[in-house]
Amino acid sequence: MSESMRRLPWTGPGGSAEYAAPGEGVDVIADRTETHIISTARNDAAYALTMSQRPEATREELCALVAKLAGAVKDVAEVAELRGERLNNPAARALEDALRSVLGQH
Repeated sequence: MSESMRRLPWTGPGGSAEYAAPGEGVDVIADRTETHIISTARNDAAYALTMSQRPEATREELCALVAKLAGAVKDVAEVAELRGERLNNPAARALEDALRSVLGQH
């Protein structure tokens, strides 16, 4: 896969990774999907904290919350990996090096 291709935050019908070239119009959808994943995980975490403090919460409810949080952590970790791939892209590295040079940082 070309280094300029972006891995998208969803998979194809067979479960394989999907990629798009910059400027294909998919970037906005992918960015919104990543933002939604992070927002949902934050909401799930807040809800789980609230539920964990309720004495009437059942073991089954708490187990379901743990499973949901595990899924959210997996999804957010995937977003972090996707963003890391874009940050480690040679073009992004070249831009970072140029900015550091201009700003006098190493």
